[in-house]
Amino acid sequence: MKKLYKEIATSVVLFFGILLATLQVDWLNLLHLTPTIVGDKLSEWMWDLTSVTLDEIETEDVCLPIDTLMHEMCVSNGIDPASVSIVVTRSNEVNAYATVGNHIIVNTALIEMMENESQLCAVLGHEMAHLQLGHIRSAIRQQAALQVIIVLITGNGRSNNIGKLTARIVGNSITRAKEREADETGVRYLEAMHLDPLEMAATLEKFESYGLLSYLMTHDDSKKRAEHIREMDITSEGPFRQILSPGTWETMQEACK
Repeated sequence: MKKLYKEIATSVVLFFGILLATLQVDWLNLLHLTPTIVGDKLSEWMWDLTSVTLDEIETEDVCLPIDTLMHEMCVSNGIDPASVSIVVTRSNEVNAYATVGNHIIVNTALIEMMENESQLCAVLGHEMAHLQLGHIRSAIRQQAALQVIIVLITGNGRSNNIGKLTARIVGNSITRAKEREADETGVRYLEAMHLDPLEMAATLEKFESYGLLSYLMTHDDSKKRAEHIREMDITSEGPFRQILSPGTWETMQEACK
């Protein structure tokens, strides 16, 4: 028995010794890689594993209106539409979030809850801002590699675990300052689209009134965030445009039920 304990102890020491030595190596320089290459490849891998866990909706009644709104947002703000991908998933959780690989995930429950296209664009704009400001990319570079190694070492490398890990990595990296920055940038996106920018505040107040805990509200009080938006220097007073027809909006929401 003592011999067995000694062998186990020796194995543990060797494992952590090798791991520690490995972490001391500057693999980026050794393999002539850049942080961008590593981050991008890691993001691609994590998205491949995460995407299979999503109950994606591909019906035209939902996807075409969402794609139209996203395209208008990109064009109005000088963003390449091909650089961002939006995925609508069937879920009862009122939520939307930006994630690896320049993807934005929108749950059907959130679409149902929105009163108009400007509120939905406020949510999309907030998440688009996280991508454009580099918040998601920096999270993956800083935290993902080590946590993925831990998952694989412990034998929990199934796709559903990677999906949860990805959400946790991104969520933990979004500070209050980054949330406020995404709010402010999202407001400017709405202004450029000639949509009511104060719908960003109205959307946050809606979440507050319903007592919902979503990705939009994990790092700060939504009421305070809404107040900050209303105090911004917003010159847009309307009239504001309407991108989708009322019939298209209603059909989309009905298809999300």
